[in-house]
Amino acid sequence: MGIIKFDIRHPSGKREGAIVEGQRALVGSGAHCDVRLAMDQAAHEHVLIEAVGTTLRAEARADHPPATVNGVQLVASALSADAMLGIGEIRLFVSFVPDALDGPQISRPQKAGSPLALLALIPIFGALFYLLFWDTESKIRPAPTDGQALFADAAGDCPHPSPTQALAFGEEQSEIADGKRERMPFAVEDGVYAVGLYRLAAACFRSGSDSTRAREADLAAQSLMQDLSDDFRARRLRLSHLLTVEDYELAIRDVHVLRALTSENKGRYFEWLGQVAEQLKAKGIQ
Repeated sequence: MGIIKFDIRHPSGKREGAIVEGQRALVGSGAHCDVRLAMDQAAHEHVLIEAVGTTLRAEARADHPPATVNGVQLVASALSADAMLGIGEIRLFVSFVPDALDGPQISRPQKAGSPLALLALIPIFGALFYLLFWDTESKIRPAPTDGQALFADAAGDCPHPSPTQALAFGEEQSEIADGKRERMPFAVEDGVYAVGLYRLAAACFRSGSDSTRAREADLAAQSLMQDLSDDFRARRLRLSHLLTVEDYELAIRDVHVLRALTSENKGRYFEWLGQVAEQLKAKGIQ
């Protein structure tokens, strides 16, 4: 028969589990539901979960608030092992543990209480004990409180003393910076590199007495610095919240982006992000 296991994560950060024996579980606020949620979060009957073989399927029974799977509105859908089921502000992760007695290895029924039947139940009790009581997840320590610099304090000097060479080099650095800025949506670290290139180009334009081009390069650097700094602050705050509520599937995405953003000027925060990535990897999240 098997069991359906629920990992329920509330918007307050509270996390709880529920286990339903059988191949069917009804989620909602009704008293008859197998998994009950608060009335202000879920309809009387909101989502039906069914196991078909070893695959879980979800079917929406209400549309207010709309149920979602990985952010997409749910009508009826199979649930993958890492699928996130949303009901209002609540997130649920659902898994199915089949009964060992349902497998094809059992060729004939055993008498109740017989030694073979009891031996067959051992894996089931072991799995239940692990799911309910065993927590091997190591705690992730808070991020360091000191600041993390994304950019160098000041731009470097132009390496070419000749005005002609300085202007040519500034033009070259500006073009490279433009290319890296275009690639930033796919590799955020390119944006950080582009800031340094724009600032170096501005220094060379000033050495070559081209104040107009120098001002344009400075403005490009400042605009890009502001965008990246805003993104860095937002992601840093969000990561702290996601780790607090143990939403590791979403947290790992911000870890990767923040590691890329801080890779140019490595510090304690960059090192901490590396440790978090290793801990999440140990939990099976990459």
